[in-house]
Amino acid sequence: MSSVSHENQVQDGDDRNTTTNAGFDKYYRLKAGVFLASVTGMSILGGFGMTLAMAKKQDPQMFTKGFAGSREIPESGVSLATRALARGSLYSVAGVGIFCYAVWKLLGVHSMVEFRQKVGTILPTIPKKDNPGRGDFMTIRDLFNYIIEEDEKEKREKKAKEIS
Repeated sequence: MSSVSHENQVQDGDDRNTTTNAGFDKYYRLKAGVFLASVTGMSILGGFGMTLAMAKKQDPQMFTKGFAGSREIPESGVSLATRALARGSLYSVAGVGIFCYAVWKLLGVHSMVEFRQKVGTILPTIPKKDNPGRGDFMTIRDLFNYIIEEDEKEKREKKAKEIS
């Protein structure tokens, strides 16, 4: 089975779990993480750059005044934004921390295992499907092939119902 390439196994779909580690580079997850992080970083920088360019295009004089304080505007936009980011981060971390602490105390638990059990009894259970479908996709191409196959299967079933 190890002599069969991963592409053949994805198309065949017979044995999905046999090549989880054998067919892939040992740094596959690291490479995937680096790729996703770089795409995310580039999109953030691109969005930020476009926003700055639009602001400069709309009002170039106020844009240059925003970087350094002036008589009309005593505080620069950079220092205002930095202060707002710091306060917002503090408020969000403190707010979530206080909320979590309050829930912990209201439930009266002393460990994460106890917390999990208590929350499990309070929250409604999610019903499980008899046949939830596939969930072990090795690549995005594998996922897309599965979606296409399922869609074609549904179309065939609808045509069969219409004919009969």
